[in-house]
Amino acid sequence: MTRRLAYEYGIANKVNVPDPWKRDKSAGKDWLTGFLERHSQLSLRTPEATSLARMTSFNRTNLGVFQKKLEEVLLRYQLTQSCIYNLDETGCTTVQKLPKVIAQKGSHQVGQVTSRERGELITMVGIICANGNALPPCFVFPRVRFDEARMMKGAPLGCKGLVHPSGWMTSSNFLYVLQHFVSHTRCSQEHKVLLIMDNHESHLSIDAINYAKENGIVLLTLPPHTSNKLQPLDKSVYGPFKTFFNQGLNSWMLQHPGQCATIYDMAPLMSSAWDRAATPVNIKAGFRSTGIHPFDIGVFSEEDFGGAFVTDRPMANSSQQSTSHEPDHARQQVQATSPDYEHPSESQSAMVPGIAMGVSPEVSMSTSTSEQPRRVSVEEIRPFPKAAARKGNSRGRRGKCMIVTDTPEKAEIEMKAKSKISKVKQVKKRLNLTADEDGTKRRRPTKKDKDKDGSSSEEEDILQSEKLLAAEFNKSSDFSEEDFDNVDIDFVDKVPEEGDFVLIGIDPLKGSKVHYVGQLISDMDDDDDEFQVSYLRKTMKSQGNCFLFPNTTDEASVHKDNVIGVLPKPIPQSMKRRQGYYNFSFGFAGYNMR
Repeated sequence: MTRRLAYEYGIANKVNVPDPWKRDKSAGKDWLTGFLERHSQLSLRTPEATSLARMTSFNRTNLGVFQKKLEEVLLRYQLTQSCIYNLDETGCTTVQKLPKVIAQKGSHQVGQVTSRERGELITMVGIICANGNALPPCFVFPRVRFDEARMMKGAPLGCKGLVHPSGWMTSSNFLYVLQHFVSHTRCSQEHKVLLIMDNHESHLSIDAINYAKENGIVLLTLPPHTSNKLQPLDKSVYGPFKTFFNQGLNSWMLQHPGQCATIYDMAPLMSSAWDRAATPVNIKAGFRSTGIHPFDIGVFSEEDFGGAFVTDRPMANSSQQSTSHEPDHARQQVQATSPDYEHPSESQSAMVPGIAMGVSPEVSMSTSTSEQPRRVSVEEIRPFPKAAARKGNSRGRRGKCMIVTDTPEKAEIEMKAKSKISKVKQVKKRLNLTADEDGTKRRRPTKKDKDKDGSSSEEEDILQSEKLLAAEFNKSSDFSEEDFDNVDIDFVDKVPEEGDFVLIGIDPLKGSKVHYVGQLISDMDDDDDEFQVSYLRKTMKSQGNCFLFPNTTDEASVHKDNVIGVLPKPIPQSMKRRQGYYNFSFGFAGYNMR
């Protein structure tokens, strides 16, 4: 791309170029080497993958909204640096990112041992303060039951351990994180603190907001897709944390030959990396670079908003006058508070040859053209692309920057939560699930069903109803268990043994995690911590909680870490046509069953 652009630039400005350039329509490799040598400030870099949403969401408008609300909170409560906190989650797996090693030249394969092909995810919640302090982290382990003796072994005092089958943060676990936060900060109604975080759905439950208001926590969310620019943890702490964690896990693998790292070895490794990364220097640098503390609305330059230039276009039904005044207003605010701020038009005109300060472009252009021919710029050869106009009726769930604990925002969140619950109730009412004598769920046929062609069987209708309910469940993951009182979702609290039916989670090489139901055909082997399992298959002609053994026996060895929990005993099937089916009173809607 660079060599072709150099050729096009030379042709456009009528510069004599070598014949090989004209033949290949591109500059030569020797020219690119010489160009980099002449400009020592340039180098070849591998860009970091940045999503389109992150690239376009960081603009003057979103930044101005966040800075306005941040300034409002700081002035309202007169908060000092010891009262400003930042919270964010990050994930670590049991498979480390391998470092570079020295190997012989010509070696085609250079390998180093890891625990598995793909590791298990453990979520860590980090909390830092603008004065340079860091709170003990919280960990979310991918399990159903919390085993403190094994999971928190070697972790420093003060750390908090939580569990969830997916290893991700949930609304219920976030409430425990807030309790952990209150116990270490001693905040109250008389001593309020500000907690800045992203607007993930698990952070915005009604219980969490009420608890925060009762304990003097002011919750401020970042604009969507801007955490890479506005989150202090992402700016200066989590980068070195991941480096130190990978180094520690790599050293652990070398010091324990022949052993696999499991989730029970992660707490001390992640805590050690957190202590090395969350230093006062790194923490203060993160708050300073985002303009949160010291509060600085001019911390970002025009170059930082270059990614949003492609989609910087007005809304479909908005006037051009309103869109043109917003950047000017933000620019005037920055110019008024930052003496070093340079007006973009002045800086850009100073860089263009022949255009001086205070001279109109028309006069300077006519003067320059009379003295020397006009030079075609690179931007004229390859102009920056611009996206098309926005559609007026854009759909989709969008978050926003808001002070969550304020009454208007809290009322809006409560209204959305109630609408979700009412939607689920409507789905349940439409499905009209009724319990059969054998414990299975069956949809009562309606008049519309009777008028249909009788080609579709009763089992297919039940399957379609189960899929619809599962789809609605996946759309709204913050519902409480009371909203699904017709499904028992509890595992059996016992150690897996021969004959038990268990839920197994497998991480494939590609794609999301999949789950199976299996029956243990042997107890755990103490040497390699593995069970012998006979897999069942999900039936496609019955409900989502019915399974059967395949015609060809599918047996395999499964590590104990892949066993999520023991399922309740299956309900026996009295109907002759359903003999051989295993029906479980367990909610599989949240799992990717096979």
